[in-house]
Amino acid sequence: MKHTLPLFLAASALALAAGCGNDESSSPALTGGSAGSAGAGGTSGAAGKAGAATGGAAGQGGSIPKGGSAGVAGQGGSITTGGSSGIAGSAGAAGSAGGGPTCSLVDAGPVQATQNGQVIENLRITSSQGAAIKVDGVSKVVIRNVEILHDSGPGIEISNADDILIDHVSVTHTGAPASGQNPDDGRINIQCYGSQRPTITNVRLTRGSSGVYLLQCPESKLSFIEGHDFRGPFPRGQVVQWDKSNDGVLEDFSVVNPVGSWPEDNVNVYQSLNLQIRRGLVDGNNSPSGVGVIFDGDTSTGVVEDVDAIRMGNGCFSNYAGAEGNVFRRTRCRENICTDQGRGLPSSNALMWAGKPGLSHLRIEQSAYFAACNPGNIVWPVDSFEVVETTEQDFTLRSPIVVDFCWE
Repeated sequence: MKHTLPLFLAASALALAAGCGNDESSSPALTGGSAGSAGAGGTSGAAGKAGAATGGAAGQGGSIPKGGSAGVAGQGGSITTGGSSGIAGSAGAAGSAGGGPTCSLVDAGPVQATQNGQVIENLRITSSQGAAIKVDGVSKVVIRNVEILHDSGPGIEISNADDILIDHVSVTHTGAPASGQNPDDGRINIQCYGSQRPTITNVRLTRGSSGVYLLQCPESKLSFIEGHDFRGPFPRGQVVQWDKSNDGVLEDFSVVNPVGSWPEDNVNVYQSLNLQIRRGLVDGNNSPSGVGVIFDGDTSTGVVEDVDAIRMGNGCFSNYAGAEGNVFRRTRCRENICTDQGRGLPSSNALMWAGKPGLSHLRIEQSAYFAACNPGNIVWPVDSFEVVETTEQDFTLRSPIVVDFCWE
C-alpha cells in the first residue's frame, strides 16, 4: 500500500540541517569460463530400405561459457548400404576451459600526457607522490587498460583537457589506513577540473578520498563504475561528486562501503544542473551526516531513477539542500541503520527520503522501502513533495557492478 507519512520530530529537522553541509570547490576479475558442455550425441540413422540409410544427426557443439570456446560438433552417422542402420553421430567435444589474462601490463612510474589524442595503455603505474597520470592542456587523450596504484596524490588528474576517455582502468589508493579516514582529502582516484565532456567507463575505484570528483567539468558521461571503500575525509568520501558541473550522467554503477570506510555522501550533486543518475546500487554509509544520493548546494537539479540503497545511516535519498522539481523515480531503500556506526548517531534520526522545507514540487515516484529501523520516519517534510509514492514491500537489491579487466 502507499503511505503518506506525518512529519517526524522537529528536532530531527534541525539535526538534518547539519547533515551533508555545503561543500567547497577545490582544485572483479575476468573469470575463466568453465568447460563447455559436451555436444549431444547424434541420433542413429533409420534402417535403410534396400538403399542407403540416412546418417545420424550431428551432435550439438558444447555451449560457450564465459571465456570457454565452443565444443566441436559431432560428426553425422556414416551412410550405410544394404539397409543396415546408420551409425550415430559422435558427441560434440566439450568446450575448452576459459583462459586467464588476455593482455599484459608493463610496470611504469607516473605518466604525463603531452599531446592531443595521445593513448596511454597497457601500463601498471605506481606513484608515491603526485598524480599517477596527469593530463593538462591537451585534448582527446585516451587512457585504457591501465592499473594505477597511487599514494599521496590523485590517481588520474585531468585539467583543462576536453574530451578525455578513461576506459577499463583500475585505480587503487594504497595509502589508506586499515580502517578510518585517509590522511587528507586529496587522494582522489580520478579528479577533473575545467574540462568538458569527460567520459569514464568500466572503472574500478578503491579507497580513494573520493572515486570521481568533477569540478567545472560539464557534460560528463560515467558508466559501469565499480566503487569500493571510500575514505574521505570530509568534504570528500563519495564514489562520484559533481561540483559546478552541469549536464552529467551516471549510469550502471555501484558503491560498497564496508564497516571501516569513511564516506560522506555516496553520490553528491553540488551546485550542478540537470544531472541524470540511474541504475545504481549504494551499499553502506556510516556517516552521521552523509546520505546515499543527494542534491546539494541549493541550486542542484536532476533525476534519480532505478537506484537502490541499503545500510544507510542518515538517509537514502535527499533533496534537503537541492532545488525545486527534482525527482526520485523507482528508488528503493531498505535496512537503514538507526544506531551509532562508530562516527555518531544519524543526525536525521535515520530518515529514508528527505525533501526541503519551503519547496512543494519535489517527486517520489513508484518507490519502495523495507525493514525501516524507524518506521515513522520515511519521508520528511511531506509537504515539499507534490507526489509521494512509497510502498512498503520486500525486494531484491540490484547486483553490484563487476568490471572485467584483460590483465586479470
